[in-house]
Amino acid sequence: MKIALLDRMFTIAALVLGLYVTISAWNYGLYRGAVPGPGFFPAIAGVLMTVLAAAILLRDLAGRERIKGEIARPVLLGIAGVTAAIVGFVFAAPLIGMAAAAAIAMIVIGYLTEEPHRKGGIFRWKLIGLSIGTVVVCHILFGMIIRVPLVTGPLGF
Repeated sequence: MKIALLDRMFTIAALVLGLYVTISAWNYGLYRGAVPGPGFFPAIAGVLMTVLAAAILLRDLAGRERIKGEIARPVLLGIAGVTAAIVGFVFAAPLIGMAAAAAIAMIVIGYLTEEPHRKGGIFRWKLIGLSIGTVVVCHILFGMIIRVPLVTGPLGF
């Protein structure tokens, strides 16, 4: 597959996903009183994703910095897997909670992006531990210390 076509497809997908995240975040509420609400940080992420994807798409359509070359099938599958993990996170967060969805997405992306020869041994356990640890630290920082209401699932996290 041509890199230029893949770049354009991914940029359009990022633009649509950014709009979806922004609209969904707005529905969660940006503020609760004087405190950022559960939609505040996702709204910022969605707006940034939308603006940056639009800028990349405009640059591409204007013909500046057009990417040339082919992309190998294994790399394509990795890109598709990472994209699916990000989209899965966005849609899973309201159902299972942001913490669980983020941990799953980090584990999947970490596994897909690691070099094949380094995936053996205790790599999986390190990846799982770091992913869960990151989610716990973020939950403590944002949910408990800053007290930002987070999107929670049926288990309360």
